[in-house]
Order: sequence, then C-alpha cells, then structure tokens
Amino acid sequence: MARRSRLMSLVIAWAPAVLYMALIWALSSIRIEGLPLSRFPMKDKGIHFVEFGVLGFLVAYAARRTWKAPAPARVFAAAVVIAFAWGVLDELHQGFVPGRDGDVYDIIADGLGSIAGTFTLFTFAGLRASRRSRKAAS
Repeated sequence: MARRSRLMSLVIAWAPAVLYMALIWALSSIRIEGLPLSRFPMKDKGIHFVEFGVLGFLVAYAARRTWKAPAPARVFAAAVVIAFAWGVLDELHQGFVPGRDGDVYDIIADGLGSIAGTFTLFTFAGLRASRRSRKAAS
C-alpha cells in the first residue's frame, strides 16, 4: 500500500511538468509561417523565456515534492538542467519541422527562463516556510 501511495505522489507531482513538456513539443511541431511575430522584434524570445520559466517552476516543484531530503542547491540545479535540456531538444526538434528552425538565441531565452522559473519557485517556497515558522513561534 505504501508503494502505491508513493507512486501516486510521484505521478501527481510530476504530471504537470511532463504534460507541459508534451504541450511544448506539440506546439513546436506546428508550422508557423505567416504568423505576425515579425512585427515585434525579439517577441519570440520573451515567449520562450516565459514558456521555459513555467517549465522550470513545474520541474522544481515536482523535484522538491518527490526527492527525499533534497539539498536546495541540487534541486535548483537539476530543475534548471532538466528544463534547459528540454529547450535544447525542442530547438533541435524544430529544425526538422517544415517552416521552423532552431535558434541559439531561443536556447538562451529558454535557459534564462528556466533559471527565473526555478528561482520563483524557491522564492515562494522560502516565503511560505518563513510564514510557517513565524506562526509556529507565536
């Protein structure tokens, strides 16, 4: 029974990140010729930043929830590496999609977004822990 509960906890924690990764992959498979992004220079870099910020947040959340006694620096690094690696794979994938191409600047935006999203999760978690300790002390 405990094994089933552990498996369910893993699924619940990691499902949002994995489903979001699948969404990124699916959207990257769509041909985008003719979209009006060209009117806004570098707009797609902002989209990549936010997109991978969300992924970094979700991966960090899942890792914090499922790894036993995780060292914060390890979780932070792992979340960034996982999200960033997905960004690199996504850009490589786009190179095979008609009308799309991989871009090194997109990879940079993906990496920076991954760091920002992971940092955001750690900031929220720290604030939450701080509030809990203040409540317990009073």
